[in-house]
Amino acid sequence: MSQLCPQCDPGRLYDDDLPLCPTHIIPLEPYAAEAATAPEPEPEPERQPAADRSVCWNCGTPVAHPGNTECLNPECRKSLTPPALVVRFPAGHVELGRDTRVELGRLGPHSALFRSYPNVSRHHAVIGTDPNGRAWIEPVPTPNGTFLDGVEIPASERRVLRQDTRIRFGLHAEGTVAVFSR
Repeated sequence: MSQLCPQCDPGRLYDDDLPLCPTHIIPLEPYAAEAATAPEPEPEPERQPAADRSVCWNCGTPVAHPGNTECLNPECRKSLTPPALVVRFPAGHVELGRDTRVELGRLGPHSALFRSYPNVSRHHAVIGTDPNGRAWIEPVPTPNGTFLDGVEIPASERRVLRQDTRIRFGLHAEGTVAVFSR
């Protein structure tokens, strides 16, 4: 437990694998132990309720009313309920719900994302989420490698994906991970 919510009680800590505060649905901040022993800072001004600060998970458009279920941005119109996992690549993104998996590469349902990358294999890696929403990646044996934050993952070894992790297939096909919990 080394994260805290800027809006929750000051002593409330959350696990490292949780990207958002479950109460306020806002990103958690790292907890610094030295900050806990520092003198009490001056109180911050009253923050607006979380519902007033909510934004669309996909495009960042502010949510006009807490009862809205769809983004009001005409170019987005996504459900305001985020998927469990989103990986954003330059050519598009992959969205997965809980307890699902998909193979990524130059073949398959997301092949268009990798067309301009000849060193991405036809079957490069499998990404997925478990029933609890934890995200993971498992490389398929390939000569060009699968990397997390610049470090190659051994073939067929499953690794946990965390918020803002960078995934790279081959030399240049790089995407950024967003993990959402409910």
